[in-house]
Amino acid sequence: MSEINIHDSNKLIIDKYFNNLTCDEYTESVFKGGQSQADERLANIDIKGYSKRRNNVYPATTRGSSFLSPYIRHGLLNLCEVWKAVDSFQFEDRTKFRDELLWQEFSRHLYAIMGQNNKKMWNYSVENTNKPVNTSEMNCIQTIKNELVETGYMVNQTRMWFSSHHSFRAEENWNKYEDFMFKHLVDGSRFANRLGWQWVMGGQTGKLYGFAQSQVKNRAPKLCQQCNLQYKCPIQTWPDESKYEPIDQEIDYDIKSKFGPTETINSHEKPSVVWLTGESMGDDDPALKAHPELPVIFIFDNVLLNKIQISTKRIIFLLETLKELALKRKVLVFIGDPKLILNDYNYAVTFACVPKYKEITMINKPVAEYPTVRLADPISFYPRSYTSWKKKITLTV
Repeated sequence: MSEINIHDSNKLIIDKYFNNLTCDEYTESVFKGGQSQADERLANIDIKGYSKRRNNVYPATTRGSSFLSPYIRHGLLNLCEVWKAVDSFQFEDRTKFRDELLWQEFSRHLYAIMGQNNKKMWNYSVENTNKPVNTSEMNCIQTIKNELVETGYMVNQTRMWFSSHHSFRAEENWNKYEDFMFKHLVDGSRFANRLGWQWVMGGQTGKLYGFAQSQVKNRAPKLCQQCNLQYKCPIQTWPDESKYEPIDQEIDYDIKSKFGPTETINSHEKPSVVWLTGESMGDDDPALKAHPELPVIFIFDNVLLNKIQISTKRIIFLLETLKELALKRKVLVFIGDPKLILNDYNYAVTFACVPKYKEITMINKPVAEYPTVRLADPISFYPRSYTSWKKKITLTV
């Protein structure tokens, strides 16, 4: 265990504590971490034309993305406040934007139910009958891959292109490429990222999302025009329709228990610190808000980091968020084993629907545990599709 001096430069911290724990050299993303950054982006949100522009790719100036996803991912903004922030926009744009927020909530519900099992196929097994394609000369794939590595971001459309191509036309298993995307995305999450890949592959719906040259010509024509393979493109046609077989998921139907408490759970002991997790780092985190007088602990799990090897871009985003929080209250930042570190504290925390959180809190129970802020109430069924889930949920806004 080591305590990190949060006032040191990001470069010094990365070099000193994260050597061999990341997948790249020191690289800053296009997103700055911090509550003030999140608040400014939300205050200036403009989704005019979102329904028509959200799938634009290049030139980048035509994109309709809100660029809120890293702040939502790490709980600097919650889905409920983002939902309310677009009340004044036209129906078509507001509805489409809110549908994307619901998709995020859907992914969180699925992850709460499935946990690490979401890296396997979900509702359908897929027999891929496509031949591998060498991507080294494909300008479209190489450009979107480079943007991901350099900036830590991909728009929705290029995520679908990348995942479809590497699900059906790559030599390696799809998990390898999903993992690559997860490592570099500043908004990377196992719930949303894997749901996207499952949807593209047909593992969720039984129907694939195909990627072909026509989409690039339509949404990013210069990528084709500047490609050596423009007239001999290896993806001129859609991928072959794969063979799908239904899977009977073995689901524990005590599902609602997987979503954590719906009311605050207090023990007879008082907390001495608030443990802040990477799922909920905002000023409105319930545990943080309930204990404004207490110091905060944030722990970089070195064993987990060594295993997943995320990008320095993501670490820097988290550091910037913690640095800003440290201007408001005492913040202790450690790198080590959370189970050992938390053993020395009576802590309050906000529940997180991730396997690691459950593993840690089974060993070191919090003295106060707060419910997760949700856009939709916990469910008591396994949703086989987004549509079926959407029909049955109860919104909290």
